[in-house]
Amino acid sequence: MQRKFSRRDLFAARTPSIDFATYEIPVDQVPVPPANAEVFPTACEYCIVGCGYKAYVWPHDEEGGSKAARNALRADFPVAPATGAWISPSMHNVVKRNGKLHHVVIVPDGENAVNRQGNHSVRGGALAQKLYNPTRPTADRLQTPLLRVRGMLLPISWDAATSIVAEVSKHVIARHGEASWATRFFSYHFWENTYAITKLAFASVGTPNAAEHDKPTAENDATGLDDCGVDGFSAAYKDWKEADVIYISGNDPYENQTILFTEWIAPGGAKIVFVNPRKSPTAAYAERTDGVHLQLLPGTDSILNNGIARVILENSWEDRAWIGKVIAGRAEIAQEKSNWRRARFGLSFDEYKAWLIADDEYRLDNVAKVTGVPAQKILRAAELIARPRGQVRPKASFLLEKGNYWSFNFPNSASLSALGLVCGAGGRPGQVMSRAGGHQRGMMKAAGYPLAKSNAVYHDVKPGDPSGGKIPLNTDLAVFEGKTRLTWAIGTTWVTALSAGQSLRDKIAALTRQHAAQVSSFDKDQAIATLKQRVDNGGMVLIQQDIYQNDLTEYADLVLPAAGWGEENFARAQGERRLRIYSKFYDAPGEAKPDWWIVAEVAKKMGYSGYAWKTSNDVFEEAVTKSKGGAYDATAVVELAKRTGKRAHDLLTELSTTGIQLPARIEAGKLVGTDRLHDQTFPADKDANKIVKQFNTASGKAILMKGDWRSVKPVRERFSPRDGELWITNGRINELWQTMYDDLRKAAVKRRYPSNFLFINAADAMPRGIESGDLVSVENDFVVNILGEATKGAISLVAYVTDEVAPGVAYTYTFYPGQNANNVVPAITDPVTGVYNYKLGKGRVAKIGETPLKKLEGGMSFVPRSIG
Repeated sequence: MQRKFSRRDLFAARTPSIDFATYEIPVDQVPVPPANAEVFPTACEYCIVGCGYKAYVWPHDEEGGSKAARNALRADFPVAPATGAWISPSMHNVVKRNGKLHHVVIVPDGENAVNRQGNHSVRGGALAQKLYNPTRPTADRLQTPLLRVRGMLLPISWDAATSIVAEVSKHVIARHGEASWATRFFSYHFWENTYAITKLAFASVGTPNAAEHDKPTAENDATGLDDCGVDGFSAAYKDWKEADVIYISGNDPYENQTILFTEWIAPGGAKIVFVNPRKSPTAAYAERTDGVHLQLLPGTDSILNNGIARVILENSWEDRAWIGKVIAGRAEIAQEKSNWRRARFGLSFDEYKAWLIADDEYRLDNVAKVTGVPAQKILRAAELIARPRGQVRPKASFLLEKGNYWSFNFPNSASLSALGLVCGAGGRPGQVMSRAGGHQRGMMKAAGYPLAKSNAVYHDVKPGDPSGGKIPLNTDLAVFEGKTRLTWAIGTTWVTALSAGQSLRDKIAALTRQHAAQVSSFDKDQAIATLKQRVDNGGMVLIQQDIYQNDLTEYADLVLPAAGWGEENFARAQGERRLRIYSKFYDAPGEAKPDWWIVAEVAKKMGYSGYAWKTSNDVFEEAVTKSKGGAYDATAVVELAKRTGKRAHDLLTELSTTGIQLPARIEAGKLVGTDRLHDQTFPADKDANKIVKQFNTASGKAILMKGDWRSVKPVRERFSPRDGELWITNGRINELWQTMYDDLRKAAVKRRYPSNFLFINAADAMPRGIESGDLVSVENDFVVNILGEATKGAISLVAYVTDEVAPGVAYTYTFYPGQNANNVVPAITDPVTGVYNYKLGKGRVAKIGETPLKKLEGGMSFVPRSIG
């Protein structure tokens, strides 16, 4: 008998600590900031685009008027939406500032250089809802350090918490070596924080056992793009507007970088070649505007990219003048003494062309067969991006993101970078290659990753390979092999973020909560002794640092409360390297502290020097010294600030929501930004960093990287669906952000998606008796973990029957708490870089029962989304 599930059942199963009734509070009016309200420049917390916003803050017992002279927005109300003056209920909250109640409204700033019309995404338009307010769903913010005593997380002091972390850390390093001390940390949450973390991990401890939040290793993201010499964020947003055609691979900008699409891509009128397994809103737009959607099967990007390149070469459509000017030959490739991938996979143009033409895998008929994309569409794509119109070549640009490099990291991104270079893209107005991006660029490393200490190497390493063919250590493997004795997880859910998630959970549980050595007293010395006993007997200590409890918390020994966006002055860059201030405008809850402060307190107690920072600005000014010469060089900001007697943060505040595009330089006493990197049109007589004028290689020329489908073909075949299974791929969706740490606490979002979903084609749904609104199971009996062991994984989802996915392919949101897509994704790594192939899940899909959502109860709609 099939069970029927209530909407409350679905919600409570995932977030039992939050009362659903708190989401049903109607709001019919919003206060207007008075003329004397304080105004703080900031930018959006969420996606890479980094739209500019202003926070207006004023005492709770005051209110402005509807006339321009009586309000801080200088507007006569009523006003139209999306003007920078219209305030929705989602833009208002009540907070404490300097210990007193204040109103705050956070509205888009129409006078900045990104969202220039005062527009906003559904995410940015609700920034105010993320602020701590004890009467709203954010009441469950972490506010005090917690120690697990007799199985329960209970409050302790900051002195005790930092002492425990420091003492156990020192013991682990002394007894088991620095590689046994691990950290997993965000790469997005502001330069000040990531600088402090990497200073401790890489400069002080010197551990190779470290990785950013979304990867098992410290490897870069789009490695094939990096290796060809193009920085991941080399383009200016205006380049997308100037392009004639944009090749978009593994990304959906209409949905996930909304303002980038609506203000910078669509207005330029570029035709879109859209490479994605889903017929999403961007796909629909592409086909409606005379572009083409290449709806490929998951994991076949490299053969598609190379097949298109072969069509171009066979028709002599390549940009020969560009190739002759900027593409490295064999002699220049030989200069790459420190990058083994360039030395191994770099090709001259003649070598590249000969390889593609000689390999029958890249014949048009075979490419169509393997990818599932009709041959005529492949030809159409090649014509759009490369075929000259008379004597004029199309200005083609290339945009990629995780759908590309998270389903075979190196060959997918390398094949795309080579395709772009052949078409003349890489460093000219309207002819660029760049990542679309996920989160903003908050990483500023204090020291480089200690690659020499890693024990991981490329599987086919050869004598003479630069750096010995080493790749960064896999942090998950170190846990499974019992080499990790302490992990400090900062701003990451870890078990949700990585492949073979249920197997990883089981291992972490065995090393932490299920280990015999458990803290049983608040006594600091006793707690330290117990945790030392655990690590000396094969266990692991887990420290979690975050703003909320999440899926990782149940395994944590210590939980440290962090201050976040709006609660401290921070800085970071966005998708065109635009550096801005993210102002502090209200009090952090309870005893929550900035991450840099927490790290510094621990570092000092571990006996390390150089952590005596007093303010966030102190950290920033030190961090910027490490940016010199690179794509994010902000040394001019600090230099100009000092010349004028200011702090660097204060200068950024004056630059407001527009900020400055990096690298920055000083000309005639003023800051000057950089539009694009590797700019072949940049004046030769102007002084600028090498990366501004040249490609980021030893010779300054771009390298055609060999992203070979044959290197991953056997792996894909081994893990492809069988016996009625479907591909279960995953990604983002417009309304949801990352692990939903804020979305869980936003009424409108929870009403729209009270459960994670499974997009499934009618051809797959009907034989299984599945309709939209049914609860379905997805089970994979071949979820190989990082040890190569076959384990099992499962999730339950609400069916969403749609033609957005093709037959044989289903799609779900990646990080929905309690319904994690990575449960059914094997921990198979890219053969070159060691990065997981997160997009290549699979499973058997079956109906469990019905939910009230099937009758459109509760706000979850199943209408078609691919409307373009």
